[in-house]
Amino acid sequence: MGDRLLQPQRLRPDVVATVLDDGALLLDLDSKYFYLLNPTGWAVAHLYEEGTTLDHARAVCAAAGGDDLESVDAFVDALLAEQLLEPADRDEAPGLELASEWVAPTVQKQAEPLQRVIVNAFDPTIPLAE
Repeated sequence: MGDRLLQPQRLRPDVVATVLDDGALLLDLDSKYFYLLNPTGWAVAHLYEEGTTLDHARAVCAAAGGDDLESVDAFVDALLAEQLLEPADRDEAPGLELASEWVAPTVQKQAEPLQRVIVNAFDPTIPLAE
């Protein structure tokens, strides 16, 4: 776990965030998948916008009342597994801003990529309304 803690990571430039009332939605413009984050998940992901390390993320989460650091590890592992993060030049050491009380961060990947969700009005396989 040593290098994983110290290697700075950041959100890829082609991962776009939309802030919602209850968290955020990430869109990976490469894969076209959406990822729904709860408010704490968005706060942790926000740490990675400019670049940070897992060690720093764990430290600021613990300072904000996060007593379940394994959930932070699992959250960051999920972002890495989905290739939403890439190596960064340095740790910007951002602060954590929680909009509400600490809960374990979560990320939910949508079942279908965007191109399968959006319906083209000119698609001949879709029956016309009568």
